[in-house]
Amino acid sequence: MPSFDSSRNCHIVRIVYDGPGMAGKTTNLQRICEVIPSSRRSEMYTPAELKGRTMFFDWLEIDGPSQNGQALKFQLITVPGQVERAYRRKPLIEMADVVAFVCDSSPAQIPDTMRTFSRLRALMRRRQDKLPLVVQANKQDVAGALTPDKMKKRLKLDAAVPVLPATASNGGGVKETLMSAIRAGVHTLRDSRITPLAKAFANADALFDHVLTFEDAPSTDEVVDAEELHISAEEVDIETAAAAAQLQAASLDDLEARARRAVSRNRTRTTSK
Repeated sequence: MPSFDSSRNCHIVRIVYDGPGMAGKTTNLQRICEVIPSSRRSEMYTPAELKGRTMFFDWLEIDGPSQNGQALKFQLITVPGQVERAYRRKPLIEMADVVAFVCDSSPAQIPDTMRTFSRLRALMRRRQDKLPLVVQANKQDVAGALTPDKMKKRLKLDAAVPVLPATASNGGGVKETLMSAIRAGVHTLRDSRITPLAKAFANADALFDHVLTFEDAPSTDEVVDAEELHISAEEVDIETAAAAAQLQAASLDDLEARARRAVSRNRTRTTSK
């Protein structure tokens, strides 16, 4: 939930950019730095990267519109998309006020996009408070890229979830995605309980120190959504009636347990080859 930073006398809303590896999360923040004057933002901070991949997070703070005369700042944080970095990703998403999910819309990357989204959805379902979601259908310049409407159907999104086309490499759709996330953040600020700012989010250095604590005991509790059972299928869309029947047949906990067993079996087969 949103926070209040008493040392700077301002509200803080965290927008976490999630998505599979190389989908364009870091590129979004780089393009944002180009369009927002330096007087209204911090410097972008990336603790470490390897061959263009974010290892921990990217961090950028921008000024938002004042609310009832009170200053507002948005902390934009990307998470690593690699599966092996999931223990770093999960805690940051759990601390988000808004999630901007960046899809790789190119045909070859749809399974990875769906797999990452299924795990985000599982985390969202476990939260007590609602987590606003904005989806960016990135890489629209790639031949055969799924359109926003097709991406919405493929991810089985509610009609109210905005899905915005983008080509982040040249800045297309980046500002629109950010503004949509900011609007969601403002609504969250108005409708949610405000808490004191945690020390971990005081600045980028503090966040890095916090993330480093994950290394001491990396979480092995991998949250898997039932939808991951269907990702390998050629056509993953399930008709509404069939989906309803599936949910009636078993509880969400049972479906997630089945998903975990399926993932475990797949890993066993891979290891034995």
